[in-house]
Amino acid sequence: MPDERAPLETWQIGPWNRWAYQHVGEVVATVPVPRGAGPVHALPDRPLALEDLASPPGLDGLAVLHEGALVHERYAHGMTPATRHLSQSVAKSVLGLLVGVLAGRGALDPDAPVADLVPEVAGSGYAGATLRHLLDMTAATDFVEDYEHFWRYDAACGWFPQGPDIEARTILEYLATIGRAPDGRAHGEVFHYASPNTDLLGVAAERAGGAPLAELIARELWGPLGAEADAELAVDPAGTAVISGGFCATLRDYARLGQVVLEGGSSGVVPAAWLGALGSGAADAWNRRAWPSPRHDTGETGYAAKWWAVDGRIAARGIHGQLVVADPDTRVVVAMLSSWPEATDRAAEAAQRRLVGEICDRVTSLS
Repeated sequence: MPDERAPLETWQIGPWNRWAYQHVGEVVATVPVPRGAGPVHALPDRPLALEDLASPPGLDGLAVLHEGALVHERYAHGMTPATRHLSQSVAKSVLGLLVGVLAGRGALDPDAPVADLVPEVAGSGYAGATLRHLLDMTAATDFVEDYEHFWRYDAACGWFPQGPDIEARTILEYLATIGRAPDGRAHGEVFHYASPNTDLLGVAAERAGGAPLAELIARELWGPLGAEADAELAVDPAGTAVISGGFCATLRDYARLGQVVLEGGSSGVVPAAWLGALGSGAADAWNRRAWPSPRHDTGETGYAAKWWAVDGRIAARGIHGQLVVADPDTRVVVAMLSSWPEATDRAAEAAQRRLVGEICDRVTSLS
């Protein structure tokens, strides 16, 4: 049952989320993502003088790697190195790497129609969409990513109470109700961020990989990257993974995830060609159609395979302040976990971007 400190209808927002994001399995249904018995990827401790850099609002944890070494770490609000923390849409980026592994071994074709693997959506707005459209958020559906009115989808995920007015009570039931974009555009034409795309991709990955998503992530990604702790994945009432936002892990293991991206395939976990395209594959569509004018306010220049291109860096991002950044120029990885009261906060986002830039500059000057 949900803890009394985090009612199911409000657990994702402040003040409830400060506790709930560190105790997700006590609020909603989750399954373990074991790290397995393999070796832990060591993060040598090489502290640098970063203590004076101000924390952004709502920060629960910050870890900085340089050339694979842990150069700075800080925690707040009861979080410790052993605490698993919800990462919201950073979970999407976890799936993006898993799909890259499956595609690399031929278990999954990114250009295959999604309805071939998930026929339950053949009559929905996803008809004709490919897995790549889901990966790059270019599926032409009518779903609106509005966090003030997201509750019907959250209810299908098991993240909001299911009252009598809720018709779709599982993720698959809800996905089948999503329609085509009202403007008549084709799949692949315009960047259109929609969280259900990722849960649908997760179902497709399960069926292509022949195992539950938590098992696939554990076997193909979490163990091979050398995570030091088990992770946790939220599931809906039917057991379908809420991979759009329900992944929970320790701060250092999120940093290890960023290190896999930074290493560009040399770790042997994800194919190099897949990692090389993260964040960039949809940039042309964004620039020509979705964003004819540069978005200087956010630094965003592309999105592909569930990762963003921001300020020349590759990033995984989640609402309420979750962030993993890999900077190829300075060889720095920054992982931040937060509990902003609101889903989005422009001032806090700007503070995060400034801190990432300050960290990269400082590490360069000290190295």
